[in-house]
Amino acid sequence: MAKVNRPDGAKVSGKEDKKTNSVHRVRNGVEHTYQMEPYQGPASHAQKLSRKLHGQISTILNPMMADPAKVNELTQQMEAFNRTVPPEQRVNSVRQFAYRHIKQMLLNGTAVRQRKATAATPLPKGLKLNIKPFAELSAAELYEILKSRFSVFVLEQEIRYLDEDNIDLTATHLALHRKGQVVAYARLFEDLNDNKPHYDEIGRPVFLPRVLRAGRMLTTERGRGYGRILLTHLMAEARRQGADILRLHAQLNAVPFYRHFRFTKVGEPFTEAGIQHITMERKLTKFSAK
Repeated sequence: MAKVNRPDGAKVSGKEDKKTNSVHRVRNGVEHTYQMEPYQGPASHAQKLSRKLHGQISTILNPMMADPAKVNELTQQMEAFNRTVPPEQRVNSVRQFAYRHIKQMLLNGTAVRQRKATAATPLPKGLKLNIKPFAELSAAELYEILKSRFSVFVLEQEIRYLDEDNIDLTATHLALHRKGQVVAYARLFEDLNDNKPHYDEIGRPVFLPRVLRAGRMLTTERGRGYGRILLTHLMAEARRQGADILRLHAQLNAVPFYRHFRFTKVGEPFTEAGIQHITMERKLTKFSAK
């Protein structure tokens, strides 16, 4: 066991004091004392959920704090927040501010009503569908997803843009695999612009339907029906997450495809990444604002 010589000539080594639940350690000639919580049996369900939430927050937070531009943006948001709250509620750490923001965002995403998944198109033999949040994607799965997006949007459609836009961090990712390779993909995420409380002319709160957006939808092998299979499962997952409306930006040449699934046009065409798009949406429930 490691030992260290104190200035008074005494020699001490690492030991554990079971009466005070403190642990004394010697590392590299330096003394350390840790206060340990007594063992209270296996973790409860609430503790497991809390640890899982902390892990999800860390997975999102760490890449954000490594991006100087994102840190600068968060700093401006924190300063604006501090100007609107009393002094005792102000936040002085950018990391703490981002942690709270991400935690609230994740809690809002899980607190919505959950519905039982509806029946979707069965998968043909040889195909596998993965539906996972970002925190649960393996490195290999994420690699295949990014490779398929680069292949379709950058190489095939010659779009020059930054694909990694931080939306991936809070999105649900649906990937259709064949022999380990992605043949169809889409991501599902919150349309925050449509989930804020609104008020009528006499001040009564009016809540809009819950809207989820689909993005980065692609197929690497056309003509095999992979897009239809993926979109069917995408709508089923949106219903399960409590969406009343599923919205997306469709390229104009893909409008007939989405019309087949009862998507309707919203607004006028617009240019996105140099390609003509139009907003389309599909009502998933009979929700009406009250």
